[in-house]
Amino acid sequence: MTDKNSQSDISKSIIKQLILQAMLYLPLCFFIWFYASTILVMPVKYLLQLILTFWQPDLFNNVMQNQYLLTVETLIFPSQSFAGQGDKLAVLDVVVNPMIYGYGIALISALVLSLPKQKINKRALQIIFGYLVVVVIQAIGCFWELLKHLIYAGSDAQLAILDTGISANIIALMYQLSYLILPSVVPIAYWIIMNNNFIGEITGLINKSARNFEAQQVSDKQE
Repeated sequence: MTDKNSQSDISKSIIKQLILQAMLYLPLCFFIWFYASTILVMPVKYLLQLILTFWQPDLFNNVMQNQYLLTVETLIFPSQSFAGQGDKLAVLDVVVNPMIYGYGIALISALVLSLPKQKINKRALQIIFGYLVVVVIQAIGCFWELLKHLIYAGSDAQLAILDTGISANIIALMYQLSYLILPSVVPIAYWIIMNNNFIGEITGLINKSARNFEAQQVSDKQE
């Protein structure tokens, strides 16, 4: 009984230390994330451009970057003319902000740096792979945000998007998923998966599983 209590106290102490260190690392990680946003967004730009030009090359021309914002150049020509346009052809461009989907890298970095007794190379690999996961999340978020803007940008853009076979309801659903769920849930899930042994030790799940397995073996032998 004493061993169980001491083990429980140690686990609680480690959890408290982990939470405290994560809270201390978070401001620093968010500062670095925002300060380096222009560089961190660059892979998102190329991935989004690859997705759009592969999916609908007749609708999307290019993706340009302005600091941490991305401007998607479409090949949609609005039928409505604008003041001062003259004889120039107007195309519809959409600006999306990938940063609102990318805060997970700061969260992952803070949690990884808070892990006790972990080698530097393992920490670095977890942060790098976590960054790649977040890049995918950002590209997905920007994709559905783009479609959301286009579906409400006028009849020409709406018709062009609906002709791709994606309905307005699907766009609304996927935008909410990519905006509310993926950026917050996936980074935490990634950290848990990458550190399942550590989490199992401090929560006692590994010991419980081992005891259950041993009990099952004894029961099988008795049968």
